[in-house]
Amino acid sequence: MTENRNNYSQINFHEFVDSELKNKGYKIVTITEELMKKRLNDFLDFVNSVLSEHSEIYNWKTVDENYLLNGLVDKWKYSFTIMDREDRLCFVNFSSVYGDIIHNHCTFAAKSSRGKNFAKLHMIKLCQTGLDNGFTHQEGYWPKNNNRSIILFLKMGWEIKLIRDNVELMMTADLLKVRNMTYELYLSEK
Repeated sequence: MTENRNNYSQINFHEFVDSELKNKGYKIVTITEELMKKRLNDFLDFVNSVLSEHSEIYNWKTVDENYLLNGLVDKWKYSFTIMDREDRLCFVNFSSVYGDIIHNHCTFAAKSSRGKNFAKLHMIKLCQTGLDNGFTHQEGYWPKNNNRSIILFLKMGWEIKLIRDNVELMMTADLLKVRNMTYELYLSEK
């Protein structure tokens, strides 16, 4: 694998992510509308447990079914979950399309799943999926005091564009750059 590290055109990033997760006993799955409806209570419990855990820090509120079932443009194409061998949710990200950019809405990681490189593997998958479909950039907002997440995304190649209402950062990413930097970061920390 190391001989291909800088020749990114020779790497199948979808297979890379699948293989890395499989070796750890996990899998990444596209969150389709059918999956969401079938496992709505699991997603509600998972998302709300993470929101509740951080509610005092970020003033986050729990969500209802409508939040998870909303029909954002291509949400069911760019949202992913990582599951363990028993199909329990470990990591969830919701992304959709705003015009010609992928918008990263929110990411949730179970307390027991943090530190397992899921965010990096997910980012490689999301970037490659976007590139496969003709996108070049993505954006998202982070609470400005969410230091761990912001630092990680900066290491993956995201850039801070502005601070909105002195509360949150708007960050943007070049998909190709971020995919490659995240891949290198993942391998360097492995």
